[in-house]
Amino acid sequence: MSTLDTMASEQLETHLAQLEERLERDYANVARTRLHTMVDRERARFAGARIHVFVPILVERAVRAALAGR
Repeated sequence: MSTLDTMASEQLETHLAQLEERLERDYANVARTRLHTMVDRERARFAGARIHVFVPILVERAVRAALAGR
């Protein structure tokens, strides 16, 4: 039986890849490898999370804040 969180966990890689594509468009002056490293670092903070549905949103906010210098 699939739950919302199970589906979210399975789609996490897809959502994070889409996030990286958005960041690459929005921050064309930042190296792709740096963006990938930032996304991976923020994602690692949630590695033990039981619920993954909000991970892409939280990762995106953290990376954008870091890129904005906050």
